[in-house]
Amino acid sequence: MAIISGNVKSALWAIRFSQFSFAVILTGIFSWFHNRLFHAGAYPFGTTDVPLGFSTATIFIIFIAVYAASALAQEAMLIIAILDFLLLGGYVASAIVYRHNFNSKCVENTLVRVFDAEREGGCNSVRLGAALLILQILLFTASTILSYRVAKSPPSPAGATVINNEKSLFGRFRRHHSQEPIAESPA
Repeated sequence: MAIISGNVKSALWAIRFSQFSFAVILTGIFSWFHNRLFHAGAYPFGTTDVPLGFSTATIFIIFIAVYAASALAQEAMLIIAILDFLLLGGYVASAIVYRHNFNSKCVENTLVRVFDAEREGGCNSVRLGAALLILQILLFTASTILSYRVAKSPPSPAGATVINNEKSLFGRFRRHHSQEPIAESPA
């Protein structure tokens, strides 16, 4: 098991929850986009299918990552760090494919033009998809760094407990050289 502070563990849990929530939202948004494009007869499915695929993969990988974080196995955390890096690359690829829809004007967005032809307004949904893609990139950058940090932290010695971020063996406090030994009181 790796020795990690409570702050890093809490940060990883918060990031994983946010990643999961945003992945579920993105899966719903891009599924709706795919459905609307199919009914419109337009076939730029790469714009919607790449983010949809990586959002769906994120949902499954988050479950694996939560299990690995609860078990705190270093080998598993290294695999999760690698998967985080791959998903980060996938979300960057999704943002590149989706790049024509990052415009602030709805008239310039390619997806909004298709939706307007079908009488389906979708400007705010397209903007939400773009914003959540950027948020996922930032979250996966943070989780990749933290997961790699946890995976590369030194393993704790058997039977060690952590007290005030210092290792002590068998639950006894480690004395510093500057401290005087505690004298036992006569009984």
